[in-house]
Amino acid sequence: VVSTQSTGDGANSPTNETANITMVYFKDHDYINYVWLYHLFGLYWGTEFFLACHEMAIAGAFVQFYWTRDKSKVHFPVVRGIWWVFRYHLGTVAFGSCIIAIIQLARTILAYIQNKTKDSQSELVKYLLMCLQCCMWCFEKVMKFINRNAYIYTAFKGAAFCTSCKKVFALLLSNVVRVGVINCVGAFILFMGKFLVVMVTGMIGYFMMQKDTELYYWAIPVLIASIFAFAVAHTFFSVYEIGIDAIFICFAEDETINDGTPGREYYMSKNLMEWVDNSGEALKNLKRKKKQQKAQAKAAKSGDAGGSNQGMYPDLNDMEMGSK
Repeated sequence: VVSTQSTGDGANSPTNETANITMVYFKDHDYINYVWLYHLFGLYWGTEFFLACHEMAIAGAFVQFYWTRDKSKVHFPVVRGIWWVFRYHLGTVAFGSCIIAIIQLARTILAYIQNKTKDSQSELVKYLLMCLQCCMWCFEKVMKFINRNAYIYTAFKGAAFCTSCKKVFALLLSNVVRVGVINCVGAFILFMGKFLVVMVTGMIGYFMMQKDTELYYWAIPVLIASIFAFAVAHTFFSVYEIGIDAIFICFAEDETINDGTPGREYYMSKNLMEWVDNSGEALKNLKRKKKQQKAQAKAAKSGDAGGSNQGMYPDLNDMEMGSK
């Protein structure tokens, strides 16, 4: 906005001199907020699209190795997985990443509303917004989990995104015990791997810094090195995480469509089958043991209650014998 103003004494001045001053004001357009939302959504979508391509390409490499009986025939699986993504599955990746981007944009808008109204809202509204933010966070995590497994299913079945979500969700429900075992054991192993990488990096940095006589504060460089070590370890171990999920989904599908008879042999190795079955049995035995302990504790409580009742009330048979 540009405005011009005149200054001077006008008719009272002997020279009638005036000066024009141009003042410039900046005013946002009404649509600028929508432009910010558009670019923010593009950032979210682009980031999730890149991560989804990464997940599907790695999953494609693992499923090629799993569904090939002669493993020596598998050549350049990563390159072929990347080719499959850009040749056949870009629509699936774009649609799945768009869902996650919409959820993240909704969470951002909700956080913006919370920040703008934090001083004026009541306690009830504050807790409701916090609960809604927590629900959106959980929904995002669930959708990311389903999306990753849907990408894996698409990598070896070639199905559409919605069909893959439906099929893989039913597959996971039918193997819910094994899913728990794989996720717990796999998450623990990956965490220990990252922890060891960070610890080794920190120890090496500490001993290197101790030898430098010109360095007085060694904690900050070691901390920065440990942070970078964790980032690198997380990036590399994410490949193993996707590989674990891909092999498990292939295992569950293999067990569904094959039964080990001639002509329908399993693609899985015997070691994989024995490990998953033994882990499942161990988890079932643990749950059965917990149920037995609860039942024994409940029976013990009921026995104590029965004993106290016997102490409070006399036995009718004893009363009859005494009267006789």
